[in-house]
Amino acid sequence: MCPLSYAQDKEPVPITIPKGQFDDLKHTGSARVDKIIDGLTILMKDKTILRLASVDIPDFHIWEHAIYSEAAQKMLEETLPSGTEVMIYQPRRAKKGRVNRMKHELGHIVTKKDEVWIQGMLLSHGLARVYSAPNAPEMVDQMLAAEKTARTAKTGIWEDESEFKVLTPETAEQAISELAIIEGIVQKTATVKNNIYLNFGKDWKTDFTIMITPAMRKKLARKGINPLDISHKAVRVRGFLREYNGPLIELEAAEHL
Repeated sequence: MCPLSYAQDKEPVPITIPKGQFDDLKHTGSARVDKIIDGLTILMKDKTILRLASVDIPDFHIWEHAIYSEAAQKMLEETLPSGTEVMIYQPRRAKKGRVNRMKHELGHIVTKKDEVWIQGMLLSHGLARVYSAPNAPEMVDQMLAAEKTARTAKTGIWEDESEFKVLTPETAEQAISELAIIEGIVQKTATVKNNIYLNFGKDWKTDFTIMITPAMRKKLARKGINPLDISHKAVRVRGFLREYNGPLIELEAAEHL
């Protein structure tokens, strides 16, 4: 299946939707779509509200001119018309990452007829970006690969003119209080009160910094990563930016680095 890109004001770009491999998840059931609530949320015929797991649309909470959210909703409406039967995949442990704070189900969705992986579709078209919950790392590598397809093609939120494209340590400040993806070279590492700080400039009081707690350091170690060895290496990180001696991201999941 090779639909066309939903990039704004550009010639359509052929995009191939990846096939998801769900071995790390559990097929928890099937359902029929009633209607699309928004670009991330689906109402099923049995009244279940399902939220697409591990993806984010950057202008989702912008009420006007939310072009990517609107395009994502349109794509879902075209792909999942009322009555479409879908398969639902969720974490194997029932109490781990299956429900959000709004009591909506969380899961990966695949159409039963054509086997279209919905998260992969949105990511590869540049209408969403990866943002997995700390307790739901499944599928992250596959989703990052789909996201890379859109970033390489510079389509959707990855267009050069998009305000949501990947930022640099120098431009990070413009996304304070927002979810952002930042790429840069770590200039120095430091340990303060058991926390590790990855500094991306010469002045730790003003530069962009990644903060890594002792608990997160252990999770990185399980992936063979020692944060203190990252000095002078290029990294990409995603998370919520806050102001603390310059823009700072506290790493929430090992998969976010």
